[in-house]
Amino acid sequence: MTSTIPSTAQARPDSILRDDDDRPAAPNIFLSGGKDIAEELRVHQVAEFTDRVKLSVQNRYEHFEATSEVRNVGGRSLRVYGWIYRTYVAE
Repeated sequence: MTSTIPSTAQARPDSILRDDDDRPAAPNIFLSGGKDIAEELRVHQVAEFTDRVKLSVQNRYEHFEATSEVRNVGGRSLRVYGWIYRTYVAE
């Protein structure tokens, strides 16, 4: 199963998923690898862990696969998803 992370315009740490109306939900994944992916787009919160996630960046999707790694970011242990490939949106 694959989860899709919101488009670039929405994929900011303050607008991913929310615990309540006032603050963003705590991140639980880190996206590792790939080229031309801004650092602020590497930390996200997903509702449930899946085998793969894809991140919408401009006109493409960056695909990541779950690893057994855990990375400490900002005092939180985040599950690491490693980059596997890129696809482009058909126009």
